[in-house]
Amino acid sequence: MSPIYARLVPFAAVCGANFINIPMMRSGELLNGTPVFTADGTRVGESKRAAKYGIGLVCISRVLMALPGMTVTPLITSYATKRGLFCRRPAMVVPFQLFLVGLCVTFATPLCCAIFEQRASLSVDSLDPDLKVP
Repeated sequence: MSPIYARLVPFAAVCGANFINIPMMRSGELLNGTPVFTADGTRVGESKRAAKYGIGLVCISRVLMALPGMTVTPLITSYATKRGLFCRRPAMVVPFQLFLVGLCVTFATPLCCAIFEQRASLSVDSLDPDLKVP
């Protein structure tokens, strides 16, 4: 395996962990449904389909949040190391990586949270059949 691919293995692990952890932590919503409201704010019940949809969006958002810090950082560090940037001061690799990860997290987190609406709109047809929506 190429060393560059080996540096991306942790990203695959984080993706897998997110797709396991998030549904487990939100299992109550998967089992009981998530609250559904009309456009005017009236609560009409709980929907398991809406919960699955929302949890799927959260999983995608979390993977996208991790993407820059866990892919760009190793690639830039590898490039900088090959260019000899750390020859004189090899101890600077860790602060350099921390800076890159911090920079990525600073921008990736709010941007990825803004990708999807905090309250999604779904068509009535995509909700549970037993849910009575006026």
